[in-house]
Amino acid sequence: SVSISIVNHSRPMKEEEQYELQCDVQDVAPVQHLTVKWYKGQTLLDQTTFNDTLIIPVDEVATLLIRPDRADDGAQYRCETELDLGAEGPQPPPTVTSKLLSITVH
Repeated sequence: SVSISIVNHSRPMKEEEQYELQCDVQDVAPVQHLTVKWYKGQTLLDQTTFNDTLIIPVDEVATLLIRPDRADDGAQYRCETELDLGAEGPQPPPTVTSKLLSITVH
């Protein structure tokens, strides 16, 4: 499963302050084939890959720093995971998307 949250913060956010978003990915393997993509609306903001060579299911965490402004009030963030197992694996690679996280900015 995949979930998104704001680290150590309760809403609303203040303009021009920095916040950390966290994407929790549970029971994923092999981790070295995992990519976590961060979106604001339909815009790809960043992506994280992992180098762990563990082949047993583990929990992973990816984070994204944001500094919202007034225009971001009501913006919706999400994280999406993709497990690319190459040509031998399922095509297209399986993806799981978190629920949307709407932010309020004052």
